[in-house]
Amino acid sequence: MRTSTLAATAALVLAALPAALPAQNLYPEGSVVGGVTVRQYNYGSGFPIDYARQIAVPVALAAPVGKRLSVDLGTYYAVTTVRQGGKNTSFSNITDTQLRAAYTLGVDALVASLMVNLPTGPETTTLQRFGVAASAASNFLLFPVNTYGTGFSVTPGLAGAVTTGNWNLGLAASVRWSSEYEPFSGGTSVKYQPGLETRIRAGVDRLVGKGRFALGATFSTFASDQLSGSGLGGGTFDPGNRLLVDGEYTFPASGGTITTYAWNYYRAASSGGSTERENVLAAGLSGRWSLGARTSLEPVVEARFWSPESGSGTLVGGGTALRMQLSPKFTFSPSARLDLGSVKTATSGGSKSVFGWEFSAIMRYGI
Repeated sequence: MRTSTLAATAALVLAALPAALPAQNLYPEGSVVGGVTVRQYNYGSGFPIDYARQIAVPVALAAPVGKRLSVDLGTYYAVTTVRQGGKNTSFSNITDTQLRAAYTLGVDALVASLMVNLPTGPETTTLQRFGVAASAASNFLLFPVNTYGTGFSVTPGLAGAVTTGNWNLGLAASVRWSSEYEPFSGGTSVKYQPGLETRIRAGVDRLVGKGRFALGATFSTFASDQLSGSGLGGGTFDPGNRLLVDGEYTFPASGGTITTYAWNYYRAASSGGSTERENVLAAGLSGRWSLGARTSLEPVVEARFWSPESGSGTLVGGGTALRMQLSPKFTFSPSARLDLGSVKTATSGGSKSVFGWEFSAIMRYGI
């Protein structure tokens, strides 16, 4: 029932902080971000579902408050559709809203943050809608929204960075406390209490040749979740510890820049066997080249490999984006991407082909 989200890492701002930074706000100016992303995966004959599609509309606001305090707010409206047996089933709703405040301390790169997850998404849903939403909760396929609602939570965090010789070193930590909620309607009377989550991140970066190298690792550990009530039984649920290792090297090339990157996400099996082991490895190349004073081209190619306890998956794809500065305050970024591969699960009856596509249009306006 617990899924990873990008919002859960909001307290770990270390990766974006240069070392020995004078006391300043994280955002040089306020901004409003909006747009739409459409992602769909079509599966080969014999797979349990024909396709899964999600339309996600992000809305975000970020603003400096004085010289040291930064505030940001973000949510999505998402429509997830699954086609199975010739019939479409959809689930649409606003997601939870994440509100974060970050305060820069002292004269060095030390930032304290507090993130609050506001339960604007559906805490309680039907088993059918839960099944539709769960089709997008994949660490391999990476839909824009992997969970609609998880109840109220609070995440305090602290991140800091220093310079030692040619190296920038940093460490960050956060703890998330979540309230109890009822995940299912329909008279099940099931209550779910997520356990305490602790997340630690360490990172390094330095200049290497004409480029910059960065390496980071994030470890997440969880106390046992509590499940009580009728209908689905009771007891504890162990989500399994997670480890994310990511690295990149960015260097100049042909008047632009190229970034080679890789990341590996590992989730350990739970002690009670309720969650299976999972590993996702990705590697790719991205670039950025100017097409004029106000437009840049940003292509990407990537390979992704999924290794669950039962099954396997491979995706190879690529795409491109245009970043257009239409005015000093307005930026428009359309992008498109295609993926080809195969996937095998415990219920697919062998390896099946998968074809994915994505279109996105994101707008940012400075205020």
